[in-house]
Amino acid sequence: MAETTITAQRLKELLVRLPHECIGIDLRGVARGKYAKVILKHLWWLVRNPDTSLNHRKRAQIIFITLAFSAASAASGVGYAIYTLISRLRARTFGRTPVMRRTRSQVMLENGARVMYVPYEENATNKKRILISPKSDDMYEHDKFLFKYFGKNKISQVFYSKFISQLNIISRILVPKVTDQNSILLIFQIFFLVMRTWLSLFVARLDGQIVKDIISGNSRKFLVDLLCWFLIAFPASYTNSAIKYLQRKLSLNFRINLTRYIHDMYLDKRLAFYKLTFDNQASSSVIANIDNSITNDVTKFCDAICSVFANIAKPVIDLVFFSVYLRDNLGTVGIVGIFVNYFITGYTLKRWTPPLGRLVSQRSTAEGDYYNYHLNLINNNEEIAFYHGTKVERTKVNALYDHLMDQMLLVDRVKVNYNILEDYVLKYTWSALGYAFASIPIVIATFSSGVNNEDVNMREFIVNKRLMLSLADAGGRLMHSIKDIAQLTGYTNRIFILLSVLHRVHSNVYNYGATVEEGEDSSGHNSLTSSDIVRGTLQRNFNGIRLENIDVVIPSKYGKDGTRLINKLSFQVPPVITLGNGNSDSNLNINKKLAFQGPGSSMLILGPNGSGKTSIQRIIAEIWPIYNKNGLLSIPPASDLFCVPQKPYFIQGGTFREQIIYPMSADQYFDMGYRDKELTHILGEVKLDYLLKRDKGWRYLDAVAEWKDVLSGGERQRINFARIMFHKPRFVVLDEATNAISADMEDYLFGLLKRYRFNFITISQRPSLIKYHDLALDISTDGTWRLQNLGTDEVITSIEKEIEMLENKLKNVNVWEGERAALMRKLAHI
Repeated sequence: MAETTITAQRLKELLVRLPHECIGIDLRGVARGKYAKVILKHLWWLVRNPDTSLNHRKRAQIIFITLAFSAASAASGVGYAIYTLISRLRARTFGRTPVMRRTRSQVMLENGARVMYVPYEENATNKKRILISPKSDDMYEHDKFLFKYFGKNKISQVFYSKFISQLNIISRILVPKVTDQNSILLIFQIFFLVMRTWLSLFVARLDGQIVKDIISGNSRKFLVDLLCWFLIAFPASYTNSAIKYLQRKLSLNFRINLTRYIHDMYLDKRLAFYKLTFDNQASSSVIANIDNSITNDVTKFCDAICSVFANIAKPVIDLVFFSVYLRDNLGTVGIVGIFVNYFITGYTLKRWTPPLGRLVSQRSTAEGDYYNYHLNLINNNEEIAFYHGTKVERTKVNALYDHLMDQMLLVDRVKVNYNILEDYVLKYTWSALGYAFASIPIVIATFSSGVNNEDVNMREFIVNKRLMLSLADAGGRLMHSIKDIAQLTGYTNRIFILLSVLHRVHSNVYNYGATVEEGEDSSGHNSLTSSDIVRGTLQRNFNGIRLENIDVVIPSKYGKDGTRLINKLSFQVPPVITLGNGNSDSNLNINKKLAFQGPGSSMLILGPNGSGKTSIQRIIAEIWPIYNKNGLLSIPPASDLFCVPQKPYFIQGGTFREQIIYPMSADQYFDMGYRDKELTHILGEVKLDYLLKRDKGWRYLDAVAEWKDVLSGGERQRINFARIMFHKPRFVVLDEATNAISADMEDYLFGLLKRYRFNFITISQRPSLIKYHDLALDISTDGTWRLQNLGTDEVITSIEKEIEMLENKLKNVNVWEGERAALMRKLAHI
């Protein structure tokens, strides 16, 4: 018992003496409850008073920094705990979690606004509808003037006007305004970078003091300084973690901003993703590998720019702080000598830096080619299997892979000599010079005084050596950043090309890759604009489909002088335009069995392959331009027009319901009050209701599969008719929509269109479809065309003549069968 009392008394005396040894405060006579208040007050006095002991003041600063970081961490933890507790209490009280989680559900409205559906809790069926204001097309129209061409890229240089200009323009997307979240993150990152450098100065001084304590054998000061070392370790570790987190967070935010900016142009009502294929002015590697550019290049660019910023900002801050501190020890001559060494090293490394920007861009292109070919194998695996084309495909894939490996090895190969020079200069030459510069003040002081104070000299040498090594490390990282900047130029150039092309394609006056004539007007701009190339007139909200004097020309760099498929095409469906909806009752509810007065208008477009039949649908859908200035296209509103392509499209990874209602999303489907009973009726109308009789029943609508592989060719085409019945457009354009369907089902589906009085245009090569249409547009390979009313005597006579000709051919069937039997007998004797 007595020993325990003595131990407790000694411990109490040690705790009382420790503040005196550390910060020079005597706590004897102070009540225990006032220890914290008295110590904090004394620490504040030490920090503010420059006349106090240097060691006490330095330790007070260390304690204050540690307390500040500890308080910030504790406050964050307590705040998060309180927030979690309140959230759980509210969830129990109101039966739901107030924290919303973003989902992939997103709907684009007609005005460009987005509607997102956010569940209240995980796997919840109840969702909150959130409206996001529409993007401004004016912003993209304005930004396109920023993404102009700067001339040839001087890859061999690092800091050149084109790179700086490109980075400056892209930065407006990454950090759109001063009050943006990314601006705050940048400020915090700079703050922690400065804090880390300041803490490094503390650690360097403390390191020298600890060595001095060890050399002098002062155990008390050694223990006190060692305690300060453990205290300063916490804010130093916190700072390093914060810098890494902020760098990663900033990279993700940059990627979010840049990806959304790209998606808003690439996937909107102007169909830039389709029109990109006609752009001949862009870099072929970026356009050919657009998927790789949007995914991999954006990620690499954002990571690279954040890494370069950290790798440049930290060394620059270190150079400034360490230089100011070392100037007092080494003098101005020593600091000037250090920076002269840096400039010589920078010039040497820059001169020997390989063209990493160009090599990185070539490597990205090779990666995109290799990735795209594998994607092509996946999309066409069945066709390749039928042809047994494995050998050819393997040869092609191996060639692309070998090219990719060559590009990757080339980047590493050109770095060998550079890395040898870099390591020799930065690691060994600078370390040797660091020892030489650190010894200068000791040699001068010893020579001038004639006295060698080993304790003081040891401390000064340790501090100077540590700061010199830190300064050398900062300079080394700054030199290493030259290589990082060279790689960043490659990523920046690819992203800039991608954005430039998207702005050009997204423009309202896009010229579809037509070459603009050289020459400038008085204002310095090209004399020929896009509006001079695409000069046709488009009329929307028309009560029908009308084409007047339209030359169907394949979009190319030649513009209106390109390949012309059809000359001066003119037709109108329905032939007589009325102000009301009397020509079609397809807007009526298809579930109601009504007696209609008559069918809608219909037209059949006939012609051989390559005559331009599908091109007419492309013009109606506004994805091909009208070049001739006398050409007029009049189309109904987008909600009244439905174009069915030759190859039915199915959403990857979508439910069966989403395939039927495409292009409507599932959330919009339920939000508008639709029910699955209507889809069941529609499937019955197109004779696909047997699909729901499979093992899942009605739940089959929620089944997820690769539907383009699950459904047969005829079933896929009938899904197109189900989409027509669901969306109920007044006008439908069908391109070879029944070539995989049996004759009886084809007859039924066209009768269905007539029964519900749709206006429809059918594109086909089969004259047998004439019986389902009122008009026939016959196109020849020489660009001429003829429009006929199928109800006229002329057309009826021509059809009768064709029937008579077929009957005459059938009379010779017996003769042909006799000839065939004779040939078979001859074959048997061979």
